[in-house]
Amino acid sequence: MKIIQFLDIESTKFGALDRFIIDLAESMPQHKFYIIYNNTPTSEPLLAAAKKAKVELIAIDTSGKKAIRKIPSVAKMFYKIKPDIIHFHFAHGFFMYAPIAKLLGVKKLYKTQHCCLTTNDMQQIHKKSEFPLKTKLISLNGLTYKLFTKVIMCGKYIKEQFEEVYGKSDKNETIYFGVKEIKPLSLEEKKTLKEQLHIPANNTVISTIAFADPIKGVDILIKSLKHIEKKDYTLMIVGLGEQYEFTQNLKQLATALGVNNNIRWIGITNNVGQYLSISDVYCQPSRSEALTLAVCEAKSIHLPVIASNIGGLPELTNITFTVEDDKELATQLSQFIGNKELCLAEGEKSYQDYCKLFRVDKGLRKYQDLYK
Repeated sequence: MKIIQFLDIESTKFGALDRFIIDLAESMPQHKFYIIYNNTPTSEPLLAAAKKAKVELIAIDTSGKKAIRKIPSVAKMFYKIKPDIIHFHFAHGFFMYAPIAKLLGVKKLYKTQHCCLTTNDMQQIHKKSEFPLKTKLISLNGLTYKLFTKVIMCGKYIKEQFEEVYGKSDKNETIYFGVKEIKPLSLEEKKTLKEQLHIPANNTVISTIAFADPIKGVDILIKSLKHIEKKDYTLMIVGLGEQYEFTQNLKQLATALGVNNNIRWIGITNNVGQYLSISDVYCQPSRSEALTLAVCEAKSIHLPVIASNIGGLPELTNITFTVEDDKELATQLSQFIGNKELCLAEGEKSYQDYCKLFRVDKGLRKYQDLYK
């Protein structure tokens, strides 16, 4: 069986979703997997893992307006591979490519709903009339979803929101992806990494993982620091490339607020695990979020999680703050700074939740069953 994973995103690192798909391919060696990105991946760990699992990586830039121009290329690719299954993930290209796949005789089409349904200004949508006109037109007001064998929701909130907007269906199913448990660094390795990052040994380390987009709310987290009276903490911001103007603007904000000395800018990395390993608490300050795998990774390494009360994040933690409220976030962060006992206690609860719901083997079994 040939299975195409149509991600429709730019590859910048070997991330949690890439790992899950390649783990899935390794667990189903009798089938051939293809992953479609908007660019040619350059991450060496990703390339090595794909090669080992015999996963073929394909680059077709279907981002933005290019999605329409690349219809012939996508159709040609479908025709050449002749997949049994196409699983669509991000962006809006699937609204055009799913009908083409059906016309070409693809037996099964899946769509994973990774994101909340939002307006252009990131407000949660509760009825079809709230969608931008472009989305209404390209989706045929939601009719395209009827083409799919299953629509997979990455969390409970997403399923509830999707069915509130489009109606209930037996085709809708909630499946958590899951992540591998992160192996912590040794005490000596932690000490060395902290020294390399110039993090004082006794500081409470807060971490967040993001990409260069306002939706991740990193600016909210930075603004919260000015309200924290304690100074014995360090914030690590992981995943923001230096090449983006977005990142530079955040650095300017941190400098203007006088908190940049408390921040370590890690950049894009293939190894988020080592940074989570030296963390005491994880923060997800998103303006909109379905169910991010970054939080699942943090939970796997015994970190308490503080998150905005938006979308699916309350499924992941009960330590929340009102979205956009940097003062309330500061209050939540402050209770963990210098309080090792609380970090450990809440971290253990976080880990038990991970074991119950978000282990990678659980997600793999459900996807194996899905593709049968």
